Amino acid sequence: MKKSVSQLAGVYNSRFEQMLLSLDDAIILAGQKTEAMKMMEDSEQAESRRKLLMVEELANKQREIAATAENNFMHEIEADFHRTLVPDLEKRFNDIEDLFYNVLDFDLAIGKLLDILYTESCSISRLVSCIEQVPWLEKNLIKFVRQPKYRRVDSQGHPIILKTLHSALSFIGVESLRSLIPVLIAKNCMPIHSDFTPDLQKHLWLYTIGTGNIAKALAEKRGIRPHFGFNLGLLSTIGRSIIANVYLRSFDDKLRERIIDARKRNNPNQAKALASLKPSHKYILSLWSKHAADINAGIFNFLKCKWLLIGMGFEDYTSIQSISYKFLEEHNLHPLTKLLFNAQGYMQFKMMQTHKLMSKEASMLYLRNFGIKSDDVAVVTKINLTGIELKITESLPEES
Repeated sequence: MKKSVSQLAGVYNSRFEQMLLSLDDAIILAGQKTEAMKMMEDSEQAESRRKLLMVEELANKQREIAATAENNFMHEIEADFHRTLVPDLEKRFNDIEDLFYNVLDFDLAIGKLLDILYTESCSISRLVSCIEQVPWLEKNLIKFVRQPKYRRVDSQGHPIILKTLHSALSFIGVESLRSLIPVLIAKNCMPIHSDFTPDLQKHLWLYTIGTGNIAKALAEKRGIRPHFGFNLGLLSTIGRSIIANVYLRSFDDKLRERIIDARKRNNPNQAKALASLKPSHKYILSLWSKHAADINAGIFNFLKCKWLLIGMGFEDYTSIQSISYKFLEEHNLHPLTKLLFNAQGYMQFKMMQTHKLMSKEASMLYLRNFGIKSDDVAVVTKINLTGIELKITESLPEES
């Protein structure tokens, strides 16, 4: 049974990773039919195909044989292309400073900001001095308070527009900023939109916010500060985002370079084949497995936080060699690592359950594999997995 539980977890973990990139692909991987496939089966076109004459079926089989040969050729082209692309990517993944500044557009002020947020001496003025060094965060905070639901009016009924960062932060309040700021930082790390990873942006965000909320809810019972758990979960998908972004951008650059080279060498067949190449989920998944945890640990260490001491949670996560809570216990990994593992496991289960990618029987074994117990489930089912609760003041601060 131990072996079967481990195997089952592996199957569902692969299914979840695929679901992050493309729900339809995960549905097919689960042996089910997508909505598009069901519609196709119900259409008259599908009905007419079922009535094909033997001659037409034979012609189709011959076409399939030809298509298989074409597929084999394309697989060779794809593998050869990635043999040159992947070493370039891996070299860049080892340059944490480059990823920190040029991919994430982070600043060391973010580390100071996360430290200040949870101290008793946290003040609006101290927060302002950090946030002003991160233009995209300042812009997003002001944009947040200008949402229609937070709009206030003066005595004449005219809308009051908050113009400065200080007034925006004062309006939100320190307590709510302790939830909002980490969420905005995590949101800004999300992958770029791409037709080749149609669900990644949406699904990775749900996974990120859900993991943060679950880790926060389970933290206290494990003797961990709730804000440690919250930030641990919110920052735990940065590695995946970086890899997806760098892969998609580098793919286009390298492909352009290889096509030009093939044309210069007067090899039109190779140039044509390369031009039809598309980014591959298989390689993204492989790069995630190999590098995401290391990148995560590296990025957090680069923030140089002195009070938000969650770095060991990410560092020990890189030591996980078997996706099983038993492995974490046997190797005495850090409590923060165990908390993150618990939270991720529950959110993975919840997202697969939502899309009917996991049976009820499998769910019980899967949760057990991630160290989730019945009392954990009782805690987590009471919270809003994908939102944050903010207590915004009714009164407006004076502009300063």
